[in-house]
Amino acid sequence: MLLIHAFLIDDDLDLIHKLETYGKKNPTIFSLIGAAKSVAESQHDLRQLQPDLLLIKATKENLKHLDSLQNNNFLDAKCIFIGTKEAAYQAFKLQAIDFLLLPINDDELTAALLKVQHTIEREVAFEQVKNQAFLSQANKDFFVVSSIDKIEIIKFKEVLYCKADGKYTEIFLQNGTKIVSSKNIGEYQQLFPPHHFFRIHNSTLINVNHIVRINKKDGLYCELNNGHDLPVAKRKERDFLVYLREK
Repeated sequence: MLLIHAFLIDDDLDLIHKLETYGKKNPTIFSLIGAAKSVAESQHDLRQLQPDLLLIKATKENLKHLDSLQNNNFLDAKCIFIGTKEAAYQAFKLQAIDFLLLPINDDELTAALLKVQHTIEREVAFEQVKNQAFLSQANKDFFVVSSIDKIEIIKFKEVLYCKADGKYTEIFLQNGTKIVSSKNIGEYQQLFPPHHFFRIHNSTLINVNHIVRINKKDGLYCELNNGHDLPVAKRKERDFLVYLREK
């Protein structure tokens, strides 16, 4: 069963304690990895922790900031909102998985977490199907990035890593060049050969052939042959290590 790493956005200390207690009772399905008072105050932690799930108090301020956060393309977490019936409609407009009325009931929380698990599992299965479709196609060793005045033809092996920049993607090459593409990083994840590229962070897609070592102090960091250190998101660490062992 998939373990859900959750981040709470609420200033209710009793609710934090309740969720921590729930996690201890259900350690195979839920772990509270952080909390913040508001969406506006949570952005740094969310970038670092990359949770699977956000539990969010459905205030007008939080809903407004979350809409902006999702549009920045670095947050891939599912959302469950917490609040009163009056806030539910606006929350579901932001593609919430579920809405929990206060006070939270353990059975209702478990049911909502199962919805999150099933959604993530369906997405993973879909990604696997797309990867298989990619591998069945002709094995090209290059891709194309077009702009107004030129067309760049880039070999996959020359790519060190890709970095999301809002809706754009920065592509860093072996020769020190940086190319900006109007495609988002998710499109490149599908385009690039999965046996050479791994998405170590929601904002970072890395060519594993250029990794010289993995540093494990204060989390996992990939050191590349150009000296750059790139962090692996906490929720990606286990899958990444399995991926490396299977290569």
